[in-house]
Amino acid sequence: MIIHFLGTSCMVPTKERNHQSIFISHEKEGILVDCGEGTQRQLKLANIKPGKITKILISHWHGDHVLGLPGFFQTLNNSEFEKKN
Repeated sequence: MIIHFLGTSCMVPTKERNHQSIFISHEKEGILVDCGEGTQRQLKLANIKPGKITKILISHWHGDHVLGLPGFFQTLNNSEFEKKN
């Protein structure tokens, strides 16, 4: 299991810390926990392709944990992402 902390800040990101987001790689699963704004940028910096994400878990519905989802879904749509079994 590999855990990438993509963001550990709360409501207000800082220069050093992005909004909340964690990527967990375990066997064939790529689990994204929360998707705050800027998560796509952090995925790029960590060299994690969006297509590696197989599940998205949301801890709660505050904006700093979910407002990155619309842009992330749009990126998947534009890349013609297809889930492979």
